[in-house]
Amino acid sequence: NAAYDGLQPEGITVRNGVEVGLTPWNAEEVKHDLSLRHYDFVLGSVHFIGEYDPYLPPFWVGKTVEQAEQLYFEEMLKSLQCHDDFDVLGHLTYLSKSKAHPTNQLIKLAEHRDIVEEIFKVIISKGKGIEVNTSGWDRCGDYLPGMDYVRLYKELGGEIIPIGSDAHTADRVGQYSHEVAAQLKDIFGYVCTFADRQPVFHKL
Repeated sequence: NAAYDGLQPEGITVRNGVEVGLTPWNAEEVKHDLSLRHYDFVLGSVHFIGEYDPYLPPFWVGKTVEQAEQLYFEEMLKSLQCHDDFDVLGHLTYLSKSKAHPTNQLIKLAEHRDIVEEIFKVIISKGKGIEVNTSGWDRCGDYLPGMDYVRLYKELGGEIIPIGSDAHTADRVGQYSHEVAAQLKDIFGYVCTFADRQPVFHKL
């Protein structure tokens, strides 16, 4: 948005970021759209599985929770294999906070470890990070993803780890970020922000 160009209030650094939806068929469209403006940060998220958004009830019809989770991760893997023009994968376990989720249970890493490892290997091979999204805490009792996923990402060689609050309203900006940072201090010792599409590492 051009309204942000040149906006630098005293004492505040404003950086331009955007969230893009990743699907197996829109890589060229995303690349084109991102070429139209300068961004400091591009968050790539998976919000659709085929033609359905799992945030809404039609996706869940005729599926068990376990089937829905597997389909979600399979679509995520296919999407990530197609895309290079993003910096960080957003809210890996987004499915858990869906308003249409029949239980809002957490996605158990142990039940999907093989495909999650494949997802992380693709992300790491492309030099990308994963976001710890705090918006799940009030919906499903954990961050998106939880620290067991974060530890696995690190074990596999992942290094880029920002925090996002996915606020949508002003009163939720930065919500639970201090709590997440305290946990990341023990796992990574730092947290990341971005400038000019490059990670900036902040020691905790």
